[in-house]
Amino acid sequence: MHEKSILTLEYPKIMAKVAKEAAFSASKELVLELQPTPDLQEARRRLAYTTEASQLIDQFPDAGVGSAHDIRALLVRAAREGVLSPRDLLEVLTTAQSAIYVGRLLDKLDAEAFPLLHSLGADIPQRPHIVRRIEETISEEGEVLDTASPTLRKLRFDIRGANQRLQDRLRTLVNEFGNALQEHIITIRNDRYVVPVKAENRGQVRGIVHDQSSSGATVFIEPMVVVELNNRLRQLQIEERQEIERILRVLSLEIGHEAEALKAAVELLAEFDLHLAKARYGRMTGSTEPRLNDAGRINLHDARHPLLTGKVVPISFHLGGEFFMVVITGPNTGGKTVALKTVGLLTLMAQAGLHIPAEEFSEVAVFEDVFADIGDEQSIEQSLSTFSSHLSRIIEILRSIEAAKESGTPDIRGRLSETLAGKNAHQQPRVLVLLDELGAGTDPSEGSALARAILTFLLERHVTTVATTHYSELKAFAHEQPGVVNASVEFDIETLSPTYRLSIGLPGRSNALAIANRLGLDDRIIERGREFLGSAGVRMENLLEGLQSERKAVEDERFHLNMERVEAEYQRKQLEEERHRLEEQRVKVLNEARAQAARELDEVRASLAKVKVDVSRVNMTRERLGEARQRVQDLEDKVTRIPEPRRSSRRAGADAEAISEASQGPLKIGDTVRVLSFGQNAELLGLSADRSEADVQMGPLRIRVNVDNLERLGKRQPAAGERAAPSVVLPRYEDRPEVAMQLDMRGWRVDAALEELETYLNDAAMSGMSSVRIVHGKGTGALRAAVREHLAHHPLVKSYTSAPPQEGGDGVTIVKLSV
Repeated sequence: MHEKSILTLEYPKIMAKVAKEAAFSASKELVLELQPTPDLQEARRRLAYTTEASQLIDQFPDAGVGSAHDIRALLVRAAREGVLSPRDLLEVLTTAQSAIYVGRLLDKLDAEAFPLLHSLGADIPQRPHIVRRIEETISEEGEVLDTASPTLRKLRFDIRGANQRLQDRLRTLVNEFGNALQEHIITIRNDRYVVPVKAENRGQVRGIVHDQSSSGATVFIEPMVVVELNNRLRQLQIEERQEIERILRVLSLEIGHEAEALKAAVELLAEFDLHLAKARYGRMTGSTEPRLNDAGRINLHDARHPLLTGKVVPISFHLGGEFFMVVITGPNTGGKTVALKTVGLLTLMAQAGLHIPAEEFSEVAVFEDVFADIGDEQSIEQSLSTFSSHLSRIIEILRSIEAAKESGTPDIRGRLSETLAGKNAHQQPRVLVLLDELGAGTDPSEGSALARAILTFLLERHVTTVATTHYSELKAFAHEQPGVVNASVEFDIETLSPTYRLSIGLPGRSNALAIANRLGLDDRIIERGREFLGSAGVRMENLLEGLQSERKAVEDERFHLNMERVEAEYQRKQLEEERHRLEEQRVKVLNEARAQAARELDEVRASLAKVKVDVSRVNMTRERLGEARQRVQDLEDKVTRIPEPRRSSRRAGADAEAISEASQGPLKIGDTVRVLSFGQNAELLGLSADRSEADVQMGPLRIRVNVDNLERLGKRQPAAGERAAPSVVLPRYEDRPEVAMQLDMRGWRVDAALEELETYLNDAAMSGMSSVRIVHGKGTGALRAAVREHLAHHPLVKSYTSAPPQEGGDGVTIVKLSV
């Protein structure tokens, strides 16, 4: 990539922000070294890593590399038989622990959902024996533990004993010397225990002088009687230090033998942390994964420059297909340069594997190089004017394009028409050129001509280009040339401020005369300015003003139509909800009326039974008995006349006639009925005592439903010797429970397990589930054998098999249901 253009587009600033999200120095280096790739597949792979890392953070917010360190320099020293200090070993320990943690974390991920991270985790070397050895040797404070070796344990035991004996003897001497001491304390000088003696009393204490105070009033003397004890203690301390050095040397050698594996672990941890850093930055900026192509298409929806702060107005930008060159015009400070930088920077970010701050489904092209000439680079030292500075950069860009073409890029001059027709699109140079204020800084007529020549040069070579300008001639050029399109940044005349919105397909106006008029400049001066502008210029401004007005009107009309569509959709939903509510009320009213009539019928039947008893006891007249029977008949007719609520549409034609003929009279065992809630035919097997519920056979299912849920079709005539199909008793349709995806019966007895399994399979079938998981564990295999024996003969079971090893293996049975 062109280094100056990368700096111009501020790509390093983005990577510096990403580096702040990295956890340790090795990954920070990777972030800062990350460059945009010109390879499409590599860019897609980088983006896929970032997306998987973002999804990993969703599942494991604390995912990271822990306290990993860049220990590669320590590993080099250990491999050369150098000795690592306890602090060095602690860094090796935490890094090896992080490698184990990350490896296990990524190994737990679903290989289908996280293929890249799962594969990366499998490659991380894990050295638990190194972790164990360091933990046994070094404490968390960086001290060598007594348990590091038996010799060290014994030496430290002897040191504690020698020190105790020396302390006891010195305390006795302190009491004996009395007033000869400056203070009654024991202190250390030159690693030897001494006592502070007054200078004038030094002759009273025989021993070796190790030091004296700055005033000379105190001398520090090691009494002769403790010299041997001090020597013994000193000797033991020397042996301790030698043993510690030996332990560290042995442990360093072990680490040196694993140096390559530990180095690979550091590098893979750094790569993993790189992907996490990219994901964290993307989440922080509200970015999304763009789609990539190598055909020069760019389609950004509500894109934002990631370095802008405050209230940022997003832009939408697209090119490719019918046009591959965009000329942006508009007022100063209107956002032209920001739009130019946004397109270039987001392109570089996507090619580096970063998510971009734009809405979903945005698309970015992968280019072999990105060239940018943006900003004022006037150099006093080089005696270059603004125009010369820009022109020098443009010359460098054009030479690079020509050099790339001569080195192997096919010459596609003259293929523009074919490309626009959809042919040879794959042969276009994969280069993006961004030019700011093209041709500015010199005579307008010459600058305009030069700008048009440069754009023509790029157009003939089919170079994807975005340029900004103030020249009206370039607006006409973009309008006339195929493959080029105008764009503009909008300006609000009323507020005299830019809106920062980018419009593709419409050239921008200079707005100079309009702004002057708005600010109160004399109308005569404005009219004189229009005269100087010329008829062609006035027509151009009027044309642009008309186009902008028409475009605004179309946008307003589209907005109003969209609002009306939303309102109509809202009203439709409201009416649909009201219809459902009325239907539910109708069904409720009908059911209540039917229930009330049924209760009255029961009362009349009870009264009739009582009348019959009375007839046997007294001489009831025939008229009274007939009245009672007539009342019963009237109530039965009333119940029959109440229409049935319907939950599904009736069939037409012959089915409707069959229903009409067969639905007369009460339901009887053996009738063919239709279960309305399922829309399926069934055979009536039995009725409850109060005739409110019925058992029906529907295919292999035997279920209990409410009588209101049945529709009589006809009387069934079973063939001689016909056997009933195997059935499964299930609960009523209205009472179906919520069923879990698996049944865990580990630790259950076989009888209880099979009984619960029967109920679970029935519930699952009624809920429409196609497969379930039975968790029975491995154990002795008795429960598994009983379960699978039961499944083998069950009418609802289509097939069953053991779960994959990663999902439980033989401890779990996957059951596919035939319902």
